[in-house]
Amino acid sequence: MVIRLRAALALVVALISSAASSAPAAQRFIPLLQPGDAIPPIPLVAQDARRFSLADLHGNAIAVSFIYTRCRDARMCPLVAAKFARAQHAIGAAPIRLVILTLDPSYDTPPVLTRYGRSLGQDPRYWTLATGSQATIEELAGRFGIATSTSKPGVVIHTEGAIIVGPDGRIALTIYGNDWSADELIDSARATLPGSHDPFIAARAWLSAAIERCGGGSLALGRPAMLGLLAFMVAAVGGAFWLAFRDKTANDASSRS
Repeated sequence: MVIRLRAALALVVALISSAASSAPAAQRFIPLLQPGDAIPPIPLVAQDARRFSLADLHGNAIAVSFIYTRCRDARMCPLVAAKFARAQHAIGAAPIRLVILTLDPSYDTPPVLTRYGRSLGQDPRYWTLATGSQATIEELAGRFGIATSTSKPGVVIHTEGAIIVGPDGRIALTIYGNDWSADELIDSARATLPGSHDPFIAARAWLSAAIERCGGGSLALGRPAMLGLLAFMVAAVGGAFWLAFRDKTANDASSRS
């Protein structure tokens, strides 16, 4: 009887241990970077295999985005990469740098990134392609608000976004989605430089934040959409004032009669 009881207890312990070992590990909480937050000095590797960190670019405005080279959806990574390729030619003498991080570090090694950059006419003076460990990339993507999921080998499902970092090393603006042009990317980066102030960029940042706080989700506001929204708001405010003035005039007229 005692032997059977011990055997039963041993079986229960074994089952509990097996269940615990097979249970998925709890995901580590990754805090989302907000405007004004400093970018973390997380170690990366550039396309030329040298050690690299976004903190190395302190003093420059930085535009950051995420892709992976095996992506075949022309509306996603290839589109973002093409915009960065055009954006590098609009930098001129401004202290602006472009950085694209891969979401597929196991495949996108420095030689792969070098070939990819060469196919796009990448100028390493202005534009860096970088990789890192899987944990590093996942942490950076998560902190920059990029959600990822691997559906099958070689396919990474992810959201899009462009992050603008000021020369002080702090987040200035996050543009979710890919509804932005190369010129808008550079304009947003240029607006963070000392002595620069673009009211369009400031208004876009304010409206994007307001829409998200009101439950509208993350919204990419390009220049045409921004101008249309501003025109709508001006028309709405003007219409409200006109109605109030008309009612007041009508009330005054009725009181005099």
